[in-house]
Amino acid sequence: MPMIAHDLVLPSLAADALCLGPHWIYNQEKVARLYPDGIRRYDAPKSQYHPGKSAGDFTHYGDQTLALLRSVALRGGFDAEGWRDDWSRFWSKNTTAYRDGATATTLDNLAHGLASPSESNDLAGASRIAPVVAALSGASLEQRIKAAREQTALTHGDPATIDCAEFFTRVVEAVAAGAPIPQALETAAAAAYPALDAAGALQAAQARIADAPLATAAAFGLTCHTPEAFPLALYFLLKFANQPLEALVQNAMAGGDSSARGLLIGLVMGAAHGTDWMPHAWLDELKARVELEALLQLIDPTPARRSEKVVIPHPDGHQLDGVLDLPAGPPKA
Repeated sequence: MPMIAHDLVLPSLAADALCLGPHWIYNQEKVARLYPDGIRRYDAPKSQYHPGKSAGDFTHYGDQTLALLRSVALRGGFDAEGWRDDWSRFWSKNTTAYRDGATATTLDNLAHGLASPSESNDLAGASRIAPVVAALSGASLEQRIKAAREQTALTHGDPATIDCAEFFTRVVEAVAAGAPIPQALETAAAAAYPALDAAGALQAAQARIADAPLATAAAFGLTCHTPEAFPLALYFLLKFANQPLEALVQNAMAGGDSSARGLLIGLVMGAAHGTDWMPHAWLDELKARVELEALLQLIDPTPARRSEKVVIPHPDGHQLDGVLDLPAGPPKA
């Protein structure tokens, strides 16, 4: 099954925007009080970490993912040195995105002429990969893996985190080949990684699949550090393999560094289920939607489909259910 860029990038970035409201709130009871009906619409940040942001914006992780999308779209593909230049330029012009430790260290290294990343093991470094996977969908798996690892290694030097970028690239490959998500995770976990115990993390996630999301999240840990965030992301993919919307909602409700997990969960869900499951508001209310669609069109001219459920009642009490497929833009007739 060919991969469509819209299906890979939009759910990933929508997941990030959905997490902006509760991002970096580690008290699950506080998240539950703030969102008693669940997090199903974009919201302004409720923590102090994203000043100037409002509903429909991205976290600083999503901002960097969008910067990577610009880079691959305008350069006609992924170029590691070009991405370093584009990433640095993004930060030189951006005054609102939060500068985390990995960003600050990498920028400082570059300012001193050192093309070396931080030692951060935050999963967020691998979480940006959707634009690379989308832009190189026609390339070999090896080329996509190389690009995913290189984009991560720009800012994050931890070997296991770089391995995570390869792992999720392999998951998308397996899903695109027709494997359901649980099988795709097994396939990716069977590969050999220099530092990542993917099989062990998957087994830990599988062992808790019957457990409640919030308790499982607390048990694994809510930080962005790969040893905690990676198995927890796998748990959400397994638990809600056929419920993509619920996967993103429950991940956001779990609290902590939900965006680092959500970007990858959204990527895999988009690869498996497309975008028809996404509420229209998740697309319409993205602040960067116009730019996103323009950049995605450069990467992949295949139009994104949108659909609506249609119910036609009959006087005898029966009804006809159907799905109306809509074009990406306004209908012409």
